[in-house]
Amino acid sequence: MTSLSGLLLAGYAMAPSDPEDEAEFFAGVAELGVGGLEYALPVEGTPSLEPSWVTRNVRPDWDLLVTLVPTLMARLGKEPGYGLGSTDEGCRAKALADIGRARDLAVRLADEHGRRRVVAIEVHSAPGPRGGSREAFAKSLDEILTWDLAGAELLVEHCDAYLPGQSVAKGFWKLEDELAAVQAVGVAPEVLGMSVNWGRSVIEGRDIALAVEHTKAVAEAGLLRALVFSGASGAETAWAPAWADTHIWPRGDDPALALASDSLLGPAEMLDTLRVAGDVPRVGLKIAMRPADASVATRLAVAKAALTEIAVAQASL
Repeated sequence: MTSLSGLLLAGYAMAPSDPEDEAEFFAGVAELGVGGLEYALPVEGTPSLEPSWVTRNVRPDWDLLVTLVPTLMARLGKEPGYGLGSTDEGCRAKALADIGRARDLAVRLADEHGRRRVVAIEVHSAPGPRGGSREAFAKSLDEILTWDLAGAELLVEHCDAYLPGQSVAKGFWKLEDELAAVQAVGVAPEVLGMSVNWGRSVIEGRDIALAVEHTKAVAEAGLLRALVFSGASGAETAWAPAWADTHIWPRGDDPALALASDSLLGPAEMLDTLRVAGDVPRVGLKIAMRPADASVATRLAVAKAALTEIAVAQASL
């Protein structure tokens, strides 16, 4: 079997909601041999934030790439001005406080295990041009980098940019604006870098070419620290209407992936993107489950098939 040890899986996006099934799912993920998880930091009070949940479902040898997207989208739904780039100081302060929650998790896990567990924290340029400024975003990055992050890197994850006249999933700043903000801080990429999500770039460009272009641009700037494969489609699918940010599986020959025949992400696209990514230290997979009531065995079969496609593409370089 192709080794999956160098890959991260966004387990939270695939896990069932029933606690017993959830525990069975994460035990199965451990058997797949992945290197770690893209771990969601949701809003306060979510069970996955409890230390007992982490002990039960997260192997102590796994690395964690913490994403703030679940908190971000929940906050934006109630307060459109929320974000690290907000020109409203109150909204910006709330976003900083949420990054502080990720920092606290990184510190707690490092103290418990005697090593860095959270390898990186993914942050975002919300709210983008509608309610934000590039200066405010850079100011927030500067402030976060004064904190003790227990060795975690800070990564700006690019989401689809706001483009007048086009419906958006996230609608934050353009990649070139985020690159400029990161470069203006002027620290090593191992301290402040960037993360690219394949599907979100495709959604922005309505074209698979933009995912490759974004990956290449960040890699050539020396800032690419994580590449996460997530599918997208220009057609209506079991996940959502066209161009929705709903983490479609990649298409492929494995029967487990049959539902994703309209996905724009497949082995060839993975290979093209990995070629320009260069020696990126972290590669991951973020896909969501359909149908929502799928069995644990089905979920694990899909995860294994999709992760194997990435590993095979890596091995062929």
